[in-house]
Amino acid sequence: MAIVQCPSCSKSISSKSAVCAHCHISLGDVTEEQLARIASTKRVKKQQMFINHSFLALILFLGGFLYLYWQQPTTGTVQMALTKAAIGIGCFWYLVNRVILVYLKKKS
Repeated sequence: MAIVQCPSCSKSISSKSAVCAHCHISLGDVTEEQLARIASTKRVKKQQMFINHSFLALILFLGGFLYLYWQQPTTGTVQMALTKAAIGIGCFWYLVNRVILVYLKKKS
């Protein structure tokens, strides 16, 4: 008996179990076509998660930039530091997510 990953939820299960204890998929009846469909669905969900993160990062970046533009906080204040932090973190987070999305698209 070995520990393997469930093709649906990727959690550890016994190689001899007929049903996954976590997602309740029947492992004995899974065909290659179903495995391919499950893998495709997982890949799309992962890509969608990173797209959502990209939008959140973009909102953070634009929020910081718009606050800087409209409110014009004075140099050295907490508002200026938070604005610069929001712009920097949002930009970095957005770029990292886009790189991950390009990597995921090339991988598939």
